[in-house]
Amino acid sequence: MKDKLMTAAEAARMVEDGMHLGVGAGMAMNPMPVIREILRNGIRGLTLTPVLTGGYVTDLLIGAGAVETIQFPQIVLDEFGLAPHFRKWAEAGRLKLLETM
Repeated sequence: MKDKLMTAAEAARMVEDGMHLGVGAGMAMNPMPVIREILRNGIRGLTLTPVLTGGYVTDLLIGAGAVETIQFPQIVLDEFGLAPHFRKWAEAGRLKLLETM
């Protein structure tokens, strides 16, 4: 049986420019070590589909300029309010938005 365990850096190296990624919802259950490694690798042009709602990870990737397209029902930081990077980039027309219900 093939061992599927790997480090966050190894997992992040599987992500390439322009890929379509699914990420965790809201403020919990997000793979922060992998996301930090993706950002360190300078990945760009991602399409993100947050599972249920986008939260901190989604907003972080947008703010770092890694996201080109996002498919979402909503992007919020739960009790902390609106996602500032998402709002800024969406209002500036810097994201392709694919709204889902």
